[in-house]
Amino acid sequence: MAIKVILTPLFGVSSDGAALATAQAVAQKFSAHIDVMHIRADPRTMIPYIGEGMSGALIEEMIASAEQQADERAKRVRQSFDDWRAKSGLAMGVSAADGPNCAWIEDTGRPDVCIARRGRVADVVVIARAEGDNAVTTITETLEAALMDSGSPLLVAPSGAPKSVGGHVAIAWNGGLEAARAVTAAMPFLKAAGKATILVVGDPCPPEANAEALAGYLASHGVEAKINAMDAGGDSMSATLLGAAGQAGADLMVMGAYTHSRLRELVFGGVTYEVLAAADIPVLMAH
Repeated sequence: MAIKVILTPLFGVSSDGAALATAQAVAQKFSAHIDVMHIRADPRTMIPYIGEGMSGALIEEMIASAEQQADERAKRVRQSFDDWRAKSGLAMGVSAADGPNCAWIEDTGRPDVCIARRGRVADVVVIARAEGDNAVTTITETLEAALMDSGSPLLVAPSGAPKSVGGHVAIAWNGGLEAARAVTAAMPFLKAAGKATILVVGDPCPPEANAEALAGYLASHGVEAKINAMDAGGDSMSATLLGAAGQAGADLMVMGAYTHSRLRELVFGGVTYEVLAAADIPVLMAH
């Protein structure tokens, strides 16, 4: 399956530019269509939380202020989209038939809910990394929703615009279900690259799904994979993985995402959090 529809939400933060650049690199690789989406907050949904003990006039004043802020943010985001499109040269379009191209979508509601639903009709969701902005909580919630509830893989953009995406793919492999799903989601990138490096830290793999078995599976899809088995030593697992990916010349990391099954909550902690926080290449995850 090729990648033909990309969904990229914008939040009005500095990291939006890296998300757009990442989406553009993917669109050009696969001649795909990008839906660039901004979700305006609905101030009236705040009434159940702010209304208790407040006068009607004060509530209306708070809603009006929130609406003004939403208008101003929406204008800034649209301007950043227009500036990016003018610089990138991408045409406006409605499908990948004439791709690569893009479209602008604006909605009102909760960003996590809107992106999760829109992501169900996309091949991949590209989102900025959550870092140092006022929207960090919103971005994190949207990352979780896109991964858990859209049914599409999630591609987290690095801090800066990547020069390429998917020329050489590094796979963080432990033989687990999450890693296997991430590999399946990454297959369009893997086939396009034709080469990959399988990274194994320690000895976590069951014999039926070890690195050699994965390399054989990828070979059946025309992907030549090298295996790099290593020990973390004194470094963290995330540092070991990212260091090995850099040495291999990878421009895309593929890894599983781990969740609390009962709470359906993404754990942005441990290796997942550390890789996302430190990676200078895009990271593709699937659930």
